[in-house]
Amino acid sequence: MRTRRAIQALPLLSTLIVLVGCTGSSSGAPPTSVGSSGGPVVVSSPSALVSRPPTRGRPIDVSSLKGRIVFSDSASDVWAVNADGSGLVRLTRNPANDFDPAWSPDGSLIAFRSERDGNNEVYVMRADGSDQHDVSRDPADDWGPAWSPDGASVLWNCALDLSVGFRACVADPSGAQRRRLPVDIYVEYPAWSPDGKRIAFMSQESDSFGDDPNYNVYVVNVDGTGLRRLTEAPGSDGFPAWSPDGTRIAFSSTRDDCQNSDAPGCLSSGDIGPYHTLYVMNADGSNQHRVTDRFGQLSDWSPDGRYIVFSPGVNVIRPDGTGLTAIPLDGVGGDLEFPDWGQ
Repeated sequence: MRTRRAIQALPLLSTLIVLVGCTGSSSGAPPTSVGSSGGPVVVSSPSALVSRPPTRGRPIDVSSLKGRIVFSDSASDVWAVNADGSGLVRLTRNPANDFDPAWSPDGSLIAFRSERDGNNEVYVMRADGSDQHDVSRDPADDWGPAWSPDGASVLWNCALDLSVGFRACVADPSGAQRRRLPVDIYVEYPAWSPDGKRIAFMSQESDSFGDDPNYNVYVVNVDGTGLRRLTEAPGSDGFPAWSPDGTRIAFSSTRDDCQNSDAPGCLSSGDIGPYHTLYVMNADGSNQHRVTDRFGQLSDWSPDGRYIVFSPGVNVIRPDGTGLTAIPLDGVGGDLEFPDWGQ
């Protein structure tokens, strides 16, 4: 989505969180138009604009859900909640934007994106919100944090030493041993496979343009070998999330937006940006299938692999597309994004 994208929480009527790409460093000001700099758009839209389809199958019993979910709100703060909707707590209160959180595998740490230093940096904090510190430490933009399965490293997309685009960077949770991985292709929103051997990510293609640029999901070995493209649909395919057993990948796609599809059932969000839907595929790219008609762009799996949480909002659904249910979150308002489900 970003040749160098900065996500900004747009105030007033926009109700959008936009990740827009540009070739230079991001400024602190919100973009003046959606997709104006050529990057894809991460849209957080209220239910009044994107209708909820009827639930197929037996609704998920939220009270039975285990683990904790971390997410960010339209005020760009990071929150955590038990998966059953209890125990809601706000973890960041910095005046700058804090968002895009990710649990460490043992649930003790949270990596997140912050603009408190005047640019986009990857931070890490304890699960209670304490000890917030910068791990990317670079004047160029950094975001999209994820964890290695052993919790020893934080992975993110970095612009380190680049004039255009992103690659993959890692560091330990303190910020030490920062380095770029030998993956010589545009990398954004990387996700480490559960076996620690591969990275899935979204990559901007050379023909990308407009508010729905051409992105595809790729996988590569951590040592840079074995690069493979998994998707090739028109529009944006991205934000990959591995299932806990490593056999499947959830991702979002705009292939069903009416700008990309002339099918009778094509989808449209009106004028707020391309329509993203949640897809699941096998880890080799086969069996790509849509999970729900509900607008969905950012997702993660439950630790047991039985459910997927996705946004806008904090919605849960089974991987077969049944049981769509919203987790009730009293006490936090606005548009909720970037859910990540931990132990």
